[in-house]
Amino acid sequence: MKPADRAQFSFPSPRPTFRADQPVAELGFAEQFVTWAMRVQWTHIGDGRQRSLVLHRAFDAMDMPEGASLIAELTEALMRASARPLAFPCPKWRVLTNDEARLLAFIGAMQARDGTPLALCDPQWRSPAHTSSVWPVAQRLALALGAAGLRFGARRHGETDMPPLAPPFH
Repeated sequence: MKPADRAQFSFPSPRPTFRADQPVAELGFAEQFVTWAMRVQWTHIGDGRQRSLVLHRAFDAMDMPEGASLIAELTEALMRASARPLAFPCPKWRVLTNDEARLLAFIGAMQARDGTPLALCDPQWRSPAHTSSVWPVAQRLALALGAAGLRFGARRHGETDMPPLAPPFH
């Protein structure tokens, strides 16, 4: 691992916590951005489109061009891995659902690299080798977010949580 990569994961534990009915406005920018992106992607599932131009533009503005594809892959993996319908409301919904809180905790634990992702994930997400596993794509997303400066829990640790030139996403 390069020294610059280590620096991106240097903020201390504990990792951020999330709960159902938590106002989205209480989240840091990275968490809000991922919540928004998942919701936008989830709304496009029903209309037959797998990728959203809005997401591509937003992730391009964040200097993370692979982000929209990772969100689409994560959505597909979640649908395959879950035995029940997941709750991802419209992008303007003001609070987290239980499913969103679990997903943010999972991605946050992967970014914190403190050994807890397995304990935090849904049992259906646990097997990294399983074909419908959420683990590999969530891990790639967590790493890509960190490389783009989008770190979960940054606000809690007194760091600036909004990257320069962040796109409006409402």
